[in-house]
Amino acid sequence: MPDFKNLQLEEELLRGNYTSAITGDITVQFDLEEEAPGLDDFKALVEEANAWIKTVTKEALEELKRQMAIELTESAYGGSDYQPTAEDYNNLAKELTLKEIRFYPDEMYSLVLEAKKEYPDSLIYCQISTDFDIEDLIVSES
Repeated sequence: MPDFKNLQLEEELLRGNYTSAITGDITVQFDLEEEAPGLDDFKALVEEANAWIKTVTKEALEELKRQMAIELTESAYGGSDYQPTAEDYNNLAKELTLKEIRFYPDEMYSLVLEAKKEYPDSLIYCQISTDFDIEDLIVSES
């Protein structure tokens, strides 16, 4: 699998691209959460991220999307009388599209996804562990 491409320092972030059959064409972002980092400062984080991204399988990504769909759907209908169905969960899971992965120190990664039909003006941020466990899930207007 190819490594990250077109890495460029933009303000205090390192941004680039990554393409694979599993992720598709996505943006990658590295944030050391430091002031004025130099390009060399990102080397360890980029190497860690490169090793991790190669462990992403289609099954792991699909399972994450399934879990996200359940959490998002249950949250959306939590206060209503509507009881979500398996079809509701499945439709959202299929619609979730990975757009970006953000890498932070201490093995903290955030997936940025879209679901244009269900969340037309929003992005979905899913913080995960290196073992693909969901740590946090947020919907925010884009």
